[in-house]
Amino acid sequence: MRTKALLLAAAFAAAGVATSMAQVYSVNAVGYVNYTLDPGFNMISNPLDAGTGNNTVANLFKNISPSVPSGLRVYTFDEASGTFNAPVQWSPIPGVGFGTGTGAQATVNPGTGAFVFDPDASGQRTLTFVGQVMQGTLNNPLPQGFSIRANQVPQAGSPDAFGLPGTPGDRFFKFNKATGGYDNYQYAGAPFNAWRNSSGVSGPLPSIGVGEAFFMFRATSAGTWSRTFNVNNPT
Repeated sequence: MRTKALLLAAAFAAAGVATSMAQVYSVNAVGYVNYTLDPGFNMISNPLDAGTGNNTVANLFKNISPSVPSGLRVYTFDEASGTFNAPVQWSPIPGVGFGTGTGAQATVNPGTGAFVFDPDASGQRTLTFVGQVMQGTLNNPLPQGFSIRANQVPQAGSPDAFGLPGTPGDRFFKFNKATGGYDNYQYAGAPFNAWRNSSGVSGPLPSIGVGEAFFMFRATSAGTWSRTFNVNNPT
């Protein structure tokens, strides 16, 4: 998956400005993330905070080049019922787009995601997210049962390396575009205390790309995925 993240310092053009006394760093970082949208289904996260009231389906998924294909659909997930909401479909009619209904106004905040279906099989497109990188202590709630989750910042890697917790019986599902199914993992308790793939082999979870999401299943109780992130020290 080809992704590109460009972070622009809000206060300075460079990441830091050195002085004889100290090194000064910018506080906020804004920019964009380009996600390669393939024909068919894509499990996508929102890697940037577009601002209060702007992390909606109607705002996030309209920025597609060279154009938004007619019939493109966005599926959000209802954690309370464990089912998908009715899809929101793009209309090419000027001024219509995703419309103004409840589905179009559904929120997809950083750390969550949705399925996007591109009906045009002619080739890949570019979906662009614009917003601010979340920083500081970040808490991503993990409800009991199924949820769509992702890294809250534009950083690729294994979620457990970024602090995703596991308890016995928890499941992790990465969408496989090639097969249309899922690569699944389960957290095993003592003596393993580790994630194990479908073959029973213990190891780290697969890498999740920038702008990619996954399914999480919490078996027995809700939890929280917590981490601390700073653009000047992105560990």
